[in-house]
Amino acid sequence: MHGEPKGPRPIGDVRVVLHRVGPDRAGPLDSMLTDPKGRYHFRYTASGSPDAIYFVSASYHGIAYFSFPLREAVTRGDDAQITVFDTTSRPIPIHVLGHHIILGAPNQSGQREVVEVFELGNDTSVTRVTGTAHRPVFESVLPRGATDAKVNPNGEIAPTALSLADGRVRLFAPLSPGSRQLSFAYQVPKSALPLTYPLAQPTGVLEVLLEEPRAKVAGAGLTEVQPTTASGRAFRRYLAQNVSGQAAVQIDVPFALDDARSRFFLAIAIVSALAMVGAVVYAARRRRAEIPARPRTAHAPATEELFQAIAQIDARLDQADVATDDERARYAAERARLKSRLAEALAAERQPG
Repeated sequence: MHGEPKGPRPIGDVRVVLHRVGPDRAGPLDSMLTDPKGRYHFRYTASGSPDAIYFVSASYHGIAYFSFPLREAVTRGDDAQITVFDTTSRPIPIHVLGHHIILGAPNQSGQREVVEVFELGNDTSVTRVTGTAHRPVFESVLPRGATDAKVNPNGEIAPTALSLADGRVRLFAPLSPGSRQLSFAYQVPKSALPLTYPLAQPTGVLEVLLEEPRAKVAGAGLTEVQPTTASGRAFRRYLAQNVSGQAAVQIDVPFALDDARSRFFLAIAIVSALAMVGAVVYAARRRRAEIPARPRTAHAPATEELFQAIAQIDARLDQADVATDDERARYAAERARLKSRLAEALAAERQPG
């Protein structure tokens, strides 16, 4: 076991625990204190599920560290070594080795799931902890409109060590030297598009995966590369390397006519129908001003009333709630009948009194 910024040294009197984790059962098997040379020794017999793994943990300054899985019948040397580190709450640099943004296709309600994965690197010789001020070890910003944020329960960071509130992701878990992966997901509605991701610090590798064929990405020097698949889903893939901390990524899905085709054409149809009816009414009124009015009869309704009835039929035909073919056929037949009566009424008005 090793630790200390000035070089590795053996550490005695540290509690180490042998663990078994398998699909049938899991738990500690044995424990002991290291000797003055940092050595420990366990004897155990593998049992139960053949998929079970065995490893050793050590707790140093309140931080847990782990060995590699014990694969051999006798494991010693580097394979059994546990490296521990001193801790610091000073703001040592935590590097973003990788940042991955995965935008899924929309569901029936128009919500899209976004998954973000950070690979965080600590290249010092001390473990970064929050300290008494409880400042986050790492922090990121969620895009505008993000909801239902949650941590990947199977990731390297425990959900209890991450805060997803006030539009920010705050990590409070200790980060030991080396790299750790942080992943979380959230939902974004269609109204949140375009999504903007300002990069708070330099990023080694930036990757964006888009499931929607129409989605577009811009900024940060991203370049489209070969697409990829995951869990049977196809994604377009964009990459950039050594991205500066002043860059930003924007993801958008252009408006498609198919998204609102019925509403768009309904609006145009209604406006056009009303404009046409208005023009016909205006012309009819001008004709009535020029031709002496004939008295109304039960067999010849006023032309304005027929115009209004036809306009109402047109509006009903264009409404989305007129769903069945039978309903549309009845409206069309009624419209044809009214048009015939309108033609008769207009012809009657043109005849001299």
